[in-house]
Amino acid sequence: MDDEGLRKAKRQNSRAKKKPLPLKKLGDFKTLYLAPIYRNPTAQKWMIGITSTIILALLLSPTIRLPSEQYRIGDVASADIKSTQDFLVEDENATLVKRDEAKMAVLSVYDYDPSILQKAMEKTRASFSFMRDYVEFDEVRGQEAERGKELGKLLGVTFTSKEFDVLAKTAFGQSVEDVIIGFVQPLMRKGIVGDRDFLAQEKGRGIVVRNVQTQTERIRRQLDTIIDSAQAEAIIKQNAKALSKTIRRELRPVLVKIASHLMEPNLTFNRNETEARKTAAFHEVKPVLFQIKKGEMLVREGERITNGHLIKLQALKALGKEANVPLITMGLFFLILMIVYLLYTFSTKNIRKISLNSRNLVFVSLNLITIVLALKVFIFISESIESNFLSIASSSYYYLFPVVAGAMLTRIVINSEVAIVYSIIASMFSAIILDNSLFFFIYAFIGSIVGANGVARCEQRSTLIKAGLHVGVANALLIVFYEMFRGTLGFEVLFNSGFGFIGGILSAIIVLGTTPIVEGIFGYTTDITLLELANLDQPILKDLIVQAPGTYHHSIIVGSLAEAAAKAINVNPLLARVSAYYHDIGKIKKALYFSENQGGKRNPHDKLSPSMSSLILNAHVKDGVELAKGQKLGKKILDIIQQHHGTSLISFFYQKAKEKENPGVESINEKDYRYLGPRPQTKEAGIVMLADAVEAASKTLSDPTPSRVKGLVSRIINTIFTDGQLEDCELTLKDLHHIEESFDRILTGIFHQRVEYPDSGEEQNTSKKEGDEGTHSRSTKPRKTRQKDDQKVGPNHLKRVESPG
Repeated sequence: MDDEGLRKAKRQNSRAKKKPLPLKKLGDFKTLYLAPIYRNPTAQKWMIGITSTIILALLLSPTIRLPSEQYRIGDVASADIKSTQDFLVEDENATLVKRDEAKMAVLSVYDYDPSILQKAMEKTRASFSFMRDYVEFDEVRGQEAERGKELGKLLGVTFTSKEFDVLAKTAFGQSVEDVIIGFVQPLMRKGIVGDRDFLAQEKGRGIVVRNVQTQTERIRRQLDTIIDSAQAEAIIKQNAKALSKTIRRELRPVLVKIASHLMEPNLTFNRNETEARKTAAFHEVKPVLFQIKKGEMLVREGERITNGHLIKLQALKALGKEANVPLITMGLFFLILMIVYLLYTFSTKNIRKISLNSRNLVFVSLNLITIVLALKVFIFISESIESNFLSIASSSYYYLFPVVAGAMLTRIVINSEVAIVYSIIASMFSAIILDNSLFFFIYAFIGSIVGANGVARCEQRSTLIKAGLHVGVANALLIVFYEMFRGTLGFEVLFNSGFGFIGGILSAIIVLGTTPIVEGIFGYTTDITLLELANLDQPILKDLIVQAPGTYHHSIIVGSLAEAAAKAINVNPLLARVSAYYHDIGKIKKALYFSENQGGKRNPHDKLSPSMSSLILNAHVKDGVELAKGQKLGKKILDIIQQHHGTSLISFFYQKAKEKENPGVESINEKDYRYLGPRPQTKEAGIVMLADAVEAASKTLSDPTPSRVKGLVSRIINTIFTDGQLEDCELTLKDLHHIEESFDRILTGIFHQRVEYPDSGEEQNTSKKEGDEGTHSRSTKPRKTRQKDDQKVGPNHLKRVESPG
């Protein structure tokens, strides 16, 4: 096919790839579109988070257990009924009494109209002025009857002819006018009511006097000065008698008559305004409430239902109807989602050791859900127990709940950083369940921190019990200190602190029982499991010592080196040692292809090409991973087996291949002579890698003096570091310095100097020397070329590193 044909075929193939596939079945849709989403780690985490949040919101939402029966006054309660939460009940009788008191305290409103006095004065002055005009023009005499009617009409008074004549004799003078106004004005300014007896009801309380013109009000307590029309007439008569010297006797009755008719009530009771104010005061009084505490007994079994019982039961029922549970649950969902998302985002971005995969998220979520659900059940049981043991409140039993167990378990199977974040969330949700109790949040959080710290190095099961004791002591002290802070240090503190102490021990017991279950379900490798794997009687290690004894010996020494290095930089020494025991188990399948197992026999690699030898060396990592899975060694050990060579170069066979390379025929690719990796991802994996290389290279030393051992260790570590193998495991230069010192100390102890024996008894001494050299004869005797090789050793040319194994 020519070039044009090739290009045409490529274009047709490209169009065929771009053409959408027909979706004949729903299964095709799931396979093409939904499956990639489910396999996406981010999508998995979101699904786990949202599902967990929904479950937690449902568990945390308030549930009000209402009485199953409808009671009436006189009925007998069939069971104990307790309050499920704090609420307030209205005391209807007390409320009605207070409202009636408020209503009675309202003063009656009387409207004072100053215009009535003003009109009376204007009427008087206008009438007398009008009559003076008649007198001035002499139009009164002979027309008395007619003028009397006109005056009476103006003043609203009916005059007899005699009374008019008496007034006419005064010529309707200004003085007479002033006398009449003097009678009326003082009395009307004090106020005149229409019914004095009705006003008497307000005696001792007072009234509110409201000026209808200015709308100003004042309270008038002295009501004796307020008179009615009859009293006003009597006072006017008395005042007229007092003026006997200035007013003629026959004129006084006429003036009294005019003044009495002018005296109209100007202080009237405003019934509508008074009732409105009484009604407002009645409704302004807030209901009288008394508090019902959560867990308080509302009615006991066998008691007759009274009105008081019925009020409480109805209030509890009404509370259940008023609670908008769907809205509360939705609010809790978004609140929990926000809290968890922010904590997760902050932790993963700012705390190095927090990198949760889907498995860890599922475990933490289930752990949290289990704690919340168990606490809800525990509260129900506590309330049931309280009805039988009345001397102990249900809140005291809450301290028994092993809320710390979740944090301890998280610390054992993941790490301390995740345990701290878990402790915050678990303590917060526990406090929400217990009516937003701030102290219980502190109690749960401090206990969780103490418990997680106590199981940091859980290398024995007894460590869990010790951690539980520490938690119990911390719980008891917290309770005592809190009660001292509240000033309520009493007998109840003994129960609370005792329950807190037992709660700590109970947490340890639960963790002790659930740890193996969690390990089995989630595939975690805990320190307890590592202790079991550290037993050299494990079947895979027995196979290793039989089939690859050199590898077994190498692994034991690597384990010692790794353990010492891990202690030096404060990481898990048990994980480092056990991982070192198993890091080369893949060599069992082709043991003779690795120099430490050849025992002086012919090297099989002599008949193989460098590329084939490289594949065999690479295969021991893959074989080790498969064996680890079969033996269920756990993910931590499996990862270290896979990472203990990283992507380092198999330099011996690479150099051998380069020597045979024919550039014109084929070129040697360095990648074909590197391990598949990945590079070490944890500090423990990095330590095992360094210990493996150092121990292997140390066998090449013909004269292992302390200075030469130190130089070798330094070169090996520098070589691995400069090759970039430690970039992903967070080992710092300071860590590498401590690791180098620990390797020097261990290897110097192994290759210690021997004492030279005297010449006499040469045979015996020779025999003894041979026995002494047994422990390291493999490294000093078998090959005469080792001294030469040691002189050539360099960063990439160490015989053990470049040779098989």
